[in-house]
Amino acid sequence: MTSSPETPVLRRPNGRPQACEPCRKRKVACDHSQPTCNRCVKRRQGDDCVYVVSSAQTPAAAAAAAISRDTLPSPVSTAAIPRDLLPSPVPTRSSVQRGSNGRPAGKVPDANADEHALSMTSVKHGYLGFTSYTTVYEETQDSLSRLQGSGATQSLTSPGSTSREASVTDRPRKLSPKTRDMCLTVLRNVPDEMNGRLFFRGRHVLRGRPYESWIYYLTRKVTDLFYDHFGHYFESDRNDADLEELLPILCDNTAKPFSDDEAMPDRWLDQFTGKNIRWETLGLIFCLWDFNAKTMAIRKSYTQDEYGCSPTPVTRECLGLCIELCRDFSAANSLLLNMLLRRSVYESMFAGDASLKAWTYHADSVALLTFLGYHALGDTGPYRPTTTSEFKRRLYWNIYTVDMVFVSFTGRPPLMSRRFASTPRFLDFRNDDLFSDPDTLSRAREKLDANGWNTDGVLYSGSPIRARSMLAVIREEIFELALGHAQATSIETLLEIRDREIQTFEAFPDFLHYHAGDLEDPAVVVGDLGSRTLLRLEHLQNLFFVERLLLRHGHTQSDILAVSYELVTFTLPFWTHQDRLIDARADCEWLVMAYAVPGGGILCQELLQPTPLYRRRPSNSSNSPTATTPTITRSAIIQKLSLLVGFLDWIKPTAPNGNLCGDAKTIIQHVLDQALSSAPPGPHHPASISTSTPPAAAAAPTFDWDFSGQVDFDFDLLDTFAWTRPEVVCSCPAYCVKHQQGV
Repeated sequence: MTSSPETPVLRRPNGRPQACEPCRKRKVACDHSQPTCNRCVKRRQGDDCVYVVSSAQTPAAAAAAAISRDTLPSPVSTAAIPRDLLPSPVPTRSSVQRGSNGRPAGKVPDANADEHALSMTSVKHGYLGFTSYTTVYEETQDSLSRLQGSGATQSLTSPGSTSREASVTDRPRKLSPKTRDMCLTVLRNVPDEMNGRLFFRGRHVLRGRPYESWIYYLTRKVTDLFYDHFGHYFESDRNDADLEELLPILCDNTAKPFSDDEAMPDRWLDQFTGKNIRWETLGLIFCLWDFNAKTMAIRKSYTQDEYGCSPTPVTRECLGLCIELCRDFSAANSLLLNMLLRRSVYESMFAGDASLKAWTYHADSVALLTFLGYHALGDTGPYRPTTTSEFKRRLYWNIYTVDMVFVSFTGRPPLMSRRFASTPRFLDFRNDDLFSDPDTLSRAREKLDANGWNTDGVLYSGSPIRARSMLAVIREEIFELALGHAQATSIETLLEIRDREIQTFEAFPDFLHYHAGDLEDPAVVVGDLGSRTLLRLEHLQNLFFVERLLLRHGHTQSDILAVSYELVTFTLPFWTHQDRLIDARADCEWLVMAYAVPGGGILCQELLQPTPLYRRRPSNSSNSPTATTPTITRSAIIQKLSLLVGFLDWIKPTAPNGNLCGDAKTIIQHVLDQALSSAPPGPHHPASISTSTPPAAAAAPTFDWDFSGQVDFDFDLLDTFAWTRPEVVCSCPAYCVKHQQGV
């Protein structure tokens, strides 16, 4: 039995289409197909798919509902019946003839089905999991429905409350003075069309920086549509009276339901562009507007100076106001989540990665992500990718990766955990395919390899973050051991994690790997070079944490020195080769502190307390850090640390993380002064021994580093800088600095 075109859509009291009971209980969008919705067919719940029509419906809707009820033989007019005498809700259930594939035979999905059927109450409550208060009652309701046969039970959500919410939404809005000022502040800072297109930060990103360019690709479309429809409001002679004409449009549109389950990208885009412009639209664009005149003067040539991608105060203020307005007028959605993610990243670039605001804003994005349930998007059947499903997956894994980055920098406990998430990793689509219809996406998926990577050999917009998310999962395991206190850790466990990290990194496609000579090769795209370098640093940082844990647990054969040397080596080009890695200029303060300084600390320890002998662990892989590290000599260490001091000195004290860079620079300078003024190393120092020394002639390295204390200044990053503690009494060879000082 199929739904005929004349079959009317069942309506709720507020006029919106009625969802079937399984979809309503799970708080997901229903496509309202009759007699069985497509979502229930996909989940093999066709027999449970019923439509419960509220007694408070309009007469016309009641008559329409009666047509499709199996229990009523013919339409019944209820126009003359008092509301309190209307019958109780009755479910609609029809026999479904299924084909061999389990789907209703001959059933054609309604292409014009209203995807905005999510009730405001459902969105208001957000994702509710197994332990939520609704689970037991839903199970009880299901049991009661089975006992009563075709009888229906009332919805857990009162129809009257939904009607009241709808009536509030439909009333003309009277903005408070505070809200009106917030709205006008945002609109006053919208540039005119010519400058707005010039201020768009994504121009050079789309040209040469693939990292996260999928969001720039989307925002460029949104910006063009914005000026096409409303550009005349933002001429140079604008005034508040003209701008106030936009306030009811923006506020009323923002209050409308927003569907993140829309399969067609054009229909999803239409919800917040053109005449349907929302505050989320402006917030999305403000994420990528840069109002710094100094930047704009050179942006025309696709270059940038020290202010290149840094968020300006205007950008940050307007983005924050758009977020507050979205929270005032709308329920949560993916656009708001993306704005919160951008704000947390920008605040870390403005106030520093260890600042309270950056950490708080990041917590906001994690809270909204779990509220929306994007952590629990596990497949219940064969996955057919859509623009919105991939968008939500990318948001989840992006925020998860940012969470692990924050933990790496600060040593604070993570706010997210893989143990409570089921969202699969997104696929490696190119932008044109990502924002296309489901059929095109399905064909593009067939071209991917078994691991979801593209087979074109090209680094696409999601490739870097997809790879980093894989390393982030392993990093979370490392954090459980490094920051947790509930379990003992064996050396075998750490060695297994180290091997798995190396295998994961080596399994990445070749276009994600940094190769020797890439930095000098003009044929390598600038964006690809930066992404490859950053990915290798992420890999080295995971190894760095594992090697330190191995030392803490008494494992003597460690590659900590080689990994540290590589960390410094691969970070320095962001300063020494700014012409090649110009897109990462705004991230330099973070890059040097997150990667180079911890590795530099180990190199400082090697200068102050040399190991009698360093033997590198052999590796058969060209991607292993020990496979490419040259002979580590005392001279090489001093040269790397000298360049690192120059990098840290280049960071202004007023820059993000500037005070942290200054502290690290001071200590490294003291170490270099002491090392250069001391006597030359003895015959057993690694400077006198080649890394090619045969194993028979080389003893195992002896690392006697204590990791139990705290640093002397206020910068406890996973106790990375344990080498700054006071000196202790020791008896050591003549080349030891402390011995020469008479300690």
